[in-house]
Amino acid sequence: MNQTSEKPYGLTIDRREKAAITGVTDVERFDENEIVLTTHGGRLILTGTGLHVASLQLEEGRLLVDGAIDGAVYAGSAAKRRGGFLRRALG
Repeated sequence: MNQTSEKPYGLTIDRREKAAITGVTDVERFDENEIVLTTHGGRLILTGTGLHVASLQLEEGRLLVDGAIDGAVYAGSAAKRRGGFLRRALG
């Protein structure tokens, strides 16, 4: 069995009004309708209205967002960067 040293990351959304993201490595851009950031799990895009970065602690990899959150999409996960599930499974 091959064990990887994958770094932790997570996303918690509370009542679609607050988001707490961990494993953040970079914030590419943000405005009141979209926040694009990079996490250990890949690129994450948060969408909504009135989005506000309440706290950013890059040293600890944490980001807190307030506003009306409509969506969250991971684009390009860590698994895709390594070749995808089937490629890894079939060798």
